Amino acid sequence: MIKPIPKRLLPHNCIYKKYLGNNGEGDEWDKEITLKFVKIEEKTQLKVTSNGREVVGNARLFYDLTNSKGLSNKPVGNSKIIFKGHEYRVVDTDVLCGEEDNPHHYEVMLK
Repeated sequence: MIKPIPKRLLPHNCIYKKYLGNNGEGDEWDKEITLKFVKIEEKTQLKVTSNGREVVGNARLFYDLTNSKGLSNKPVGNSKIIFKGHEYRVVDTDVLCGEEDNPHHYEVMLK
């Protein structure tokens, strides 16, 4: 059996707002939930466009299914993650499995 990611390697907390969809008047999100014992790796990229430069913030969130707290299901695309004053959107979620295809942790791509 693969051991959970230790809490000492999950030093961050963040806010998660689940995307509910477009209600006809605009996008709608659920109430804020605090995610505890997660790891967020932030990365800033500089892209050069025809109009000049654009700074793009990207990040990856690691959520252990044993030690992290707050989620009851896999994160929904376009949901919001708020971390250190930055607002990210969930782009994609990889479910990484341990033995016997049991989910072990989520790696959530943020933009």
